[in-house]
Amino acid sequence: MDDDSIARTLLRKVLANQFDIVSATSGAEALKICSDHLPDLVLLDVMMPDMDGYETCRKLREFTNIPIIFVTANNTLDIHLNAFDAGGDDIITKPVVKEILLRKVSLAIQRKNENQFLRSEKDSMQSMAMNFLSAIGESGVLQQFMQASLTCGSPELLGSNLVEAIRKFGLECSVLIRMDNACSIHSTHSEPNEIERTVLEQSVAMGRIFQFKQKLVVNYDHVSVIVNNMPSEESEKSGRVRDNITMLTEMTDTLCGNVSMRQTSHFRAEQFQVAMTTGFFEIESLRDMSRRTQVDTRILLQEQIDNVDGIFKWLGTSCDQEAKINQTMFASVEKILALLESARVSSDAKFDKVLASLREGTKEGEIDFF
Repeated sequence: MDDDSIARTLLRKVLANQFDIVSATSGAEALKICSDHLPDLVLLDVMMPDMDGYETCRKLREFTNIPIIFVTANNTLDIHLNAFDAGGDDIITKPVVKEILLRKVSLAIQRKNENQFLRSEKDSMQSMAMNFLSAIGESGVLQQFMQASLTCGSPELLGSNLVEAIRKFGLECSVLIRMDNACSIHSTHSEPNEIERTVLEQSVAMGRIFQFKQKLVVNYDHVSVIVNNMPSEESEKSGRVRDNITMLTEMTDTLCGNVSMRQTSHFRAEQFQVAMTTGFFEIESLRDMSRRTQVDTRILLQEQIDNVDGIFKWLGTSCDQEAKINQTMFASVEKILALLESARVSSDAKFDKVLASLREGTKEGEIDFF
């Protein structure tokens, strides 16, 4: 820009073959042109009416860092230093040498484009680094959720873990867990309101994923999630957050099957423990009964022998007859006692073996029989 029409014409003629040129007659006009359509470079005269080149340069620097080259007929040191102090990048003295002007303008625009490219690359790398760090953090949340939930034994604990994981993404949510015709509701805030409860209960009809403005609903067979403060759908973060919430919900839905199996296994294990305990005491009772029966049998046999001795006196048998009868009876009693002893030893061994197996089988249940 230059208030001298001849100077503007000469500069335009030199530059027009390589560049698109827009000229201005004053600093104010130059500022208006640059604010409407920012050029790649400004050639600026020092001496202009109303607003000189220094002031124009300072105002340009308020909103742009494009190259500014001063063009002046004044060759004094102060003029040149003032041009640099005002924010100029270079200075050319009049009369202008065509080759120098073209070379300086080309190099300045080239440096400007290179710097712009480097800034763009820097911003891109910073964005990639931030996204990478964010992805690492989000992956850590998913991993922590899985580690905490793999051994969950109740839908209530699983729902609490899911809410806590979503909270770590900076989101507010409500969660519905459906299992065995029973539902549990969990929330990052105190209690879900009636609207959230209704939406959660009717979410099956809303499809897998539904988003309206800041609300997101993710629905699976056993799990429904409402997020209340989703990022704007136009932002890059929105898609990533939606994917993470969907993954968390899907993992929770799968883990609901594990919880159900754990609950069933726990119930069956409890029943088995009860059966084992009952069986242990019943078999011990049978062993004691068997022992008492053997003792009672011995007593009855002895009573039988005593009764026979009394009958001898009543029958009036001879001593030889009594001896033969006693011999026969004692032989039979000995056989019976031997048979009972053998049965006792065998049954005790079998009882001990069964009881030992029952003890071993109930060690994990930590049940003490004695």
